Amino acid sequence: MAIHPESEARAQSYAERAAKFALEAERLDSRSGLVSNLRGLSFSVFAFGLGFALLSSYAIVAAPVSAVALVAFVVLIVAHSRVLEARDSAARWQLVNERGAKRCRGEWRALIETGAELREGKPPHAYAEDLDVFGEGSLFQRINVAHTRFGQDCLERYLAEMPSLEVARERQQAVRLLVAQQDFRQQLEALSLALVPERSLGANLSGSSRHKATSQPPDPEPLLRWAESEPRLSKSGALKALAWLLPVVNLATLALVAWGPLPGFALLPAFLVSLIVVLRTGGEAGRVFTAVSATEGAFLRYAPMLQLLEEMTLEAELVARLRERILSGERKPSLAMTEFQRGVGWFDLRHNGLLHPVLNVALLWDLHCVLRLERWQARAGKAVRGWFHALGELEALSSFAGYAADEPHCCWPELDDAGVFVAQQLGHPLIEPGSRVNNDVSLEQRGTALLVTGSNMSGKSTLMRSMGLAILMARAGGPVCASAIRLGELTLRTSIRVSDSLGSGVSHFYAEVRKLKSVLDATEQVESGCVFFLLDEVLHGTNSRERQVGARWVLAELLRRGAAGAVSTHDMGLCELTPELMQRVRQVHLRESVEGQKMTFDYRLREGPVTSGNALRLMQLVGIPVPLDD
Repeated sequence: MAIHPESEARAQSYAERAAKFALEAERLDSRSGLVSNLRGLSFSVFAFGLGFALLSSYAIVAAPVSAVALVAFVVLIVAHSRVLEARDSAARWQLVNERGAKRCRGEWRALIETGAELREGKPPHAYAEDLDVFGEGSLFQRINVAHTRFGQDCLERYLAEMPSLEVARERQQAVRLLVAQQDFRQQLEALSLALVPERSLGANLSGSSRHKATSQPPDPEPLLRWAESEPRLSKSGALKALAWLLPVVNLATLALVAWGPLPGFALLPAFLVSLIVVLRTGGEAGRVFTAVSATEGAFLRYAPMLQLLEEMTLEAELVARLRERILSGERKPSLAMTEFQRGVGWFDLRHNGLLHPVLNVALLWDLHCVLRLERWQARAGKAVRGWFHALGELEALSSFAGYAADEPHCCWPELDDAGVFVAQQLGHPLIEPGSRVNNDVSLEQRGTALLVTGSNMSGKSTLMRSMGLAILMARAGGPVCASAIRLGELTLRTSIRVSDSLGSGVSHFYAEVRKLKSVLDATEQVESGCVFFLLDEVLHGTNSRERQVGARWVLAELLRRGAAGAVSTHDMGLCELTPELMQRVRQVHLRESVEGQKMTFDYRLREGPVTSGNALRLMQLVGIPVPLDD
C-alpha cells in the first residue's frame, strides 16, 4: 500500500509522541516499584516497632519510631496511587498516539471500534450499509476517537442523520476550531480510554504499553436511572430524625453501660428500635448500593472529562452551548461528581462483613449513606445525563477534527442553499491518499443526473460511494475528501449494495425493488432541499428488456420529481434515453486499458458513454476460454 508523504510525516509525528509517553510510563513504572518497596519497608518498621513497644522495655524509643513508620506508610499509599494513576495516564496517551499513527499509515482497520454494535437491532438504514458507514473497514472505524457510550452514540447519530444546513454549519465551525487543538483532543481521548476497564494499561511497560481493548465501554444506565428517579427515604421527616437521634442514644447508652451506671440490658430498647429501622430501610439501601456501586468506577471517571469541558475556551457557538448546558446547575459537574464519590466511599463499608452489621445497627450507617446520596440525587441527579450527552457530542466533534488534522488535503465544504453537488478532485475517504484517484464531479441543478457507465472493476461503485460519503461528512460537520466542494440541502438515498434474505424469503431482486421504492418515496416526503440518489446497476436481477424499461422509468420519474444524483450501469441500453431526458442527463464513463494479457484501470472519469466492456476478457484472464466478441 502506497503511503502519501504527508501521511507518513504525520504518522512519524504520532510515533515520536507515543515513544515519549512510553518512556514516561516506563519511568513511572520503575518509580511505582520503588514506592511499593518503601511501603513494605515502612509497614515492617511499624509492625516491629509496635511489637517492641508492647513487649519490651524499649517502648519510649520504639513507640515514636512505630508511629512515624505508620505515618510514612499512609503517605506512601497515597503517593503510590498517584504514581500509578500518572503511569496509566502516560500509557493512555501512548495508546492515543499509536492509534493516530495507525490511521495515518492506513492501518486503521486493526482498530477495534467499528460501530457495528451501534446499529444492532435497528431497521435498515437509508445509506449506511451501501456507503460502509459502520462495521469492518467503515467510516466510523476510520474516524472514531470516542470511547464513552455517549460519544459513540453521538458519532453514530451524526453519521446516520441528515441535519439542516444551519446545524451542519454550526458543527463545522466547532470542528474547524478543534483541528488545531491537538493536545486538548488527545487529552479528551486519553481520559475517555480510562472508562474502559478491560484495557490493561501500564502492566509491565517495557518499551510499549500492553492493552486489551473491548469495543463497548461500560454502561452507566443503571446508575443514571437511579440518579433520575425520585428520592424515597429522605421524604420521611421522622426517618431523618431517627437517623440522627438513634445513633446518639445508642452511643450514649453504650458509654454509660461501659462506665457502670447502667446495666447491660439498658442497651436493648434503642438497639431494637435501630434494628427495626435497619430492617425497614434495608431493601431501599440495598437497591441504592447496587445502583451506585455497579458502575461507580466508570461513572466517576467522567469527572476529569467534565472538568475539561468546563474549562474549555473554544470560540464556537456549539461548544459554548455545551458548556452552558453543563454549567447551568447549582454546582459545577466536576464538583458534584466529587461529592458523589465521597458519598459512595462511605457506603463501601458494606463490603466489610464483620464490621458493617454492628455499625449499621448502632449508627444506622446505611441509612445515613442513602440520605447523603439522596441529597446529591435531588441536587444533581437529573442533570447528569445531560452532562454526559454534552461530553459525547464533544467526542464526536473531536473525531471529525482528528480526521481533518490527519487529512490536510481534505477541504471544508461550502454549504450552499442554492447549490446541489459541485466537487473538485473528489476522492474516497477510506482509500489511502497514496492510492486514491480523485475526479471532478458536478451536478448544479435539481432534476439532473450523472449516468456512469464503465467496465467491471473500473471504479463506478467507488465513485458513487465517494459522492455519498462527501454529502454525509459535510452534513455531519466534518471535512470532505476533495480539493473544493459546494453542496445544497440534500437528502441522501442509495441502492448500491443489495442483500437477499433466505430467512425472510426475500430475493435479491425483490430487495432491490424495495430499495428503489424507498428512494422514490423519499421524493414525496422531503419537505426542503432535494433527494440525492445513488443507484448502482439498477434492476440487474432481471432480464435485459425489462431492466431497461424499469430503469429508464425510475430515472425519469426521479428527475421529474426534482431529485438529483447518479446512476451506474453496464447496460449500454440505458444510454438510449429520450431526447427530453437526455437534456437532464450527463453521461460519463470509466474504462480499462489492455496491453496483451494485462488489464489496468486508471479510475479517471471521462465524458460520454463507455464504448466497450471487459467481461469476456476478464473471463479469459482467469482461465475460462470464452471466445471474445469482436
